[in-house]
Amino acid sequence: MSLLCIGEVGTYHFVSQPMNWTDAQTHCRKYYTDLSHVNDQKDTEKILKAAAGQTSLKWNIAWIGLYRDPTNANRWKWSGGGYVTYTNWAIHQPNNVRNIQNTVNTDSNGRWNDVKGQFAWPFFCIKISVMNYEKKTWEEALEYCREEHSDLISIASETDRLLAQTEMQRNDLTEPVWIGLRSLADQWLWVDGKTTVFKAWPQGGDEDHQCPTWRRCGALTVEGLWGNYNCEEKRYFLCK
Repeated sequence: MSLLCIGEVGTYHFVSQPMNWTDAQTHCRKYYTDLSHVNDQKDTEKILKAAAGQTSLKWNIAWIGLYRDPTNANRWKWSGGGYVTYTNWAIHQPNNVRNIQNTVNTDSNGRWNDVKGQFAWPFFCIKISVMNYEKKTWEEALEYCREEHSDLISIASETDRLLAQTEMQRNDLTEPVWIGLRSLADQWLWVDGKTTVFKAWPQGGDEDHQCPTWRRCGALTVEGLWGNYNCEEKRYFLCK
């Protein structure tokens, strides 16, 4: 059983079938994009909403995609890539009892615990939808995503960027794809109106994005960088 809620870069899915952390990761990567990550408190609310209202499940613990960096026991990484930048640990966590608690779950209040990965619990996955069967202009892509999914994706963190790049590679995409980035009044904004706090423009390359004349729509390259392009070009695109 899978329930869902829309996030920034994709859709959060709550999978009620209990699995250990590694099997949950494998399941998410096969049927979705990856185990869920959490960028901020809003993401916490969204993953919990994905399981809200399902009182019959009576869940109180579920896996998220956070694990201890094998090369540095004091750092935590997301399954989809990138180090944690926001944390929501429960009281006295992480405590790494017996030095074997290398994976993380969330309780039904959104608080995190470090635990052994062998336990079987429900889990949260995230899914980015790749629209690679018909190229569209940026406006057409926006309209399609809003009608058939939720919106063009926003990329608010390094983990978001890496997950989107992963989906491009899985789908053998070699050309830039539209994302929900648009220049309005000389400012790059996401389609939800948020400013671009996290940025992934190429360093030392084409800087036309700083003051775009006609290339006012954003796309993600297979290298995981942003590029600005003519909005009338037809491209594949990523929906959430």
